[in-house]
Amino acid sequence: MAQFPASSALTVFDIVRQSDPIGEEIDRFLEGTSDGALLLHALYDTIADEPIPERLLAVIGKSSRAEEPEPPADAPVSAS
Repeated sequence: MAQFPASSALTVFDIVRQSDPIGEEIDRFLEGTSDGALLLHALYDTIADEPIPERLLAVIGKSSRAEEPEPPADAPVSAS
């Protein structure tokens, strides 16, 4: 079994974290150095384009078939 010198500062946990970009992004978010946007993208981008199931839409009271109407072309644009 390989032995590392006692002065080695790296632990197995450190090595795993170095190869885990999502773990690093979680750390940044928890430390307050990130707003979490990259973390949310990393976790949820693969499902972001999936349609919401009809049963769930019924529970929250929306219909996937009902689209919001387009505003008239001459409608003022709100500055928000």
